[in-house]
This record gives sequence, C-alpha cells and structure tokens, in this order.
Amino acid sequence: MDKIVSHTNIHHAFIKPALPSWGLVEVIVEQLADMARPRLAAEAEVNRFKTLWDEAHTSASVAMSVASNAEPPTESNRKPTSGGVPVNFVSSAFVSRNRLIYEAITDLHKAGKPVGVPQVAAELERRGQLEFCGGEDYLFECVKSAIKGAYEAGVSVREFGVLSAHKVRESAKAREELLIAVFQHGSNPERVRRAYDQVANLHPEWAPT
Repeated sequence: MDKIVSHTNIHHAFIKPALPSWGLVEVIVEQLADMARPRLAAEAEVNRFKTLWDEAHTSASVAMSVASNAEPPTESNRKPTSGGVPVNFVSSAFVSRNRLIYEAITDLHKAGKPVGVPQVAAELERRGQLEFCGGEDYLFECVKSAIKGAYEAGVSVREFGVLSAHKVRESAKAREELLIAVFQHGSNPERVRRAYDQVANLHPEWAPT
C-alpha cells in the first residue's frame, strides 16, 4: 500500500462526528476491499464510496452554512422551534438518527409522556428532525425489529434493547481493532487474523461464503 496514514487518524474517522477527509476514506476503503473474502474490486468500491462521500460533504456544507448564520445558542433559542432545525442539531450534520430517536424517547419519558410511535414522531417533527430520522415508517420498522428480535431471543423488548446495545458497542470495538491491526506500523498478520475473526464472528455477513 503506497498511501500511509496513522492509526490515530483511522480511529478518529470512526469515532469523530466530523466527516473524514476523502484521502483517509479512500485508503480505508481500498484496504478493506482488498481484505474482503471474496475480494471486492477496489476501484469499484472506491468510486461507490466517493459518491457517498461527496453527498455527505455537500450535506455537511449546507448544515455548517445554516449553523454559521444562526444566532449563538442561548437559553431562549437553544430549544428547537416548531418547523425549524435547532442550532445544536445542525452544528453536527452526522449525528446518528438512532441517537436522535433515543434522545426524543428519553426526553418524553422524563417528562412523563407516552413514548409510542406517534408521540415520538411528533416530538421529532417538533425538533425538525423527523425527516432526517427516516420518518414515521422508520420508527415502525424499529419497533417491529425489536419485537421480532425479542420474540426470537425469548426475552422482553427492554432486555433485547440492552443486549443489542451491548452488541453494537462490542462490534464497534472489534471493527476498530481490525482497522488498527491493518494500518498500525509494526502490526503482524496474526493480529490482523485475530481481529478479522472477531469481526466476522459478530458480522457473519463478512465471512467468506
């Protein structure tokens, strides 16, 4: 690999809310495409991710433009207004939609209000975030997935949610270790193999067929 980047930059690409540079993304995509089994066409994957990166860059530019023209957040304007996008939302264009949904649910629960799909959708709409979060249809899909997963696992929906959160964190750590193992200077093939096996165990779709 001709292009060298530090494992710190790779780590930041996955944990920082800001959009990574295209050069960094390109290196990561090329390396992972080469490692995939069956192997992926690196050029095709790079082109696919470049299109996605361009769209994300455009969205970020628009969001930052809105944020720069907004009033500085104060107690009077910190909270969202009807039909508008709150300042503390547009300042980061890449906040996870699931995180926004979770925050809306948490706030409704703290206020002693119902947290059904209609109520959560209405709260997200009030914050100007419903469309970004996939609309009411996505909320219903989340509920159906949680109910199905809980039924298949033989646990309550709440227990299933906790288990899912643990798995998400474990998966994120495994993917991070894989990237560090691949790119860190002095890393060895055995470390890469162990890291890859861990990711494949958590993501069966990654494993060779």
